[in-house]
Amino acid sequence: FKEFAHGGACCVSLSLEEMSEAGVVVPDAQKDGNWEGVDSVLVGVGHTLVKFYTKNKMPSNERMLTPDTNYVSFLYAFDPRPPFQLLARSGYFCLGFASTSEDEEGGTINPHSVLTHNRPLQQNNETFACAQIHYVSTIIEKLGDSSTAVIGYGMNDCTARLVEVSKKEIARLLFPDPWDMVAVKKPS
Repeated sequence: FKEFAHGGACCVSLSLEEMSEAGVVVPDAQKDGNWEGVDSVLVGVGHTLVKFYTKNKMPSNERMLTPDTNYVSFLYAFDPRPPFQLLARSGYFCLGFASTSEDEEGGTINPHSVLTHNRPLQQNNETFACAQIHYVSTIIEKLGDSSTAVIGYGMNDCTARLVEVSKKEIARLLFPDPWDMVAVKKPS
């Protein structure tokens, strides 16, 4: 995981109460002094690139069509008081393509959105249902609904999109339940 990011967007507020309502374990200030006196955090979105490391193992005709880098995002949370201590960071994620259905999108579809599907995110020989390049430029609280954030992003330097994300989901991404990450072997 890289120790830095560039670009991105900031910020929405996330209170300890909202974190608790999301079912996440709120960090204990007695065990982690960085949380002393913290009653809310500010959450932003960072942007970084990841290299396609297995590209050199591909046949040359495929290698030319495969991008050298892909861009991903992550959430970060920090104390809103100086010195603005970083308190949490999510894993990498990408934001999806626009749907081709007006009902799913909730409005008129940008006719250029289909162009973004030509360049999906590819990493470690896996293709994801999102753009190779996405860049978050906005994160704000939804007007009239403080439990939801609106994230604005561009895809493949071609089109823009807005998505609504519940603050509960943001809290779960920043503070995942460690038991959700444990691989359980199924009985034979």
